[in-house]
Amino acid sequence: EEEIVILLSNLLDNAIRESEKVLKNTGKAVIHLKLECEDHKLIFAIRNPVTEKVEIENDTIKSKRGDHHGIGLLNVKAVVDKYGGDMVLSCDENEFKAVVIL
Repeated sequence: EEEIVILLSNLLDNAIRESEKVLKNTGKAVIHLKLECEDHKLIFAIRNPVTEKVEIENDTIKSKRGDHHGIGLLNVKAVVDKYGGDMVLSCDENEFKAVVIL
């Protein structure tokens, strides 16, 4: 249960932080969160706008700045690995998407 909180809080924190940047630039930002149980598996999907396309490498965001960018996704990946789940990340110029299956 605690790991689910870690997973959700990291995904939402990342989405909120980036959406705030988009909101300042465009005046509009929407975060989509989908939680469902299917075939005895929990599925978490989150989509949020981005200010720029980010590079994804080894299930995390590749930092351009050398800061702690992507650390939250490493925490998510640790939970996913612990429970033998899957995580798929994707990003284009407008939107970041994370899907976690446990």
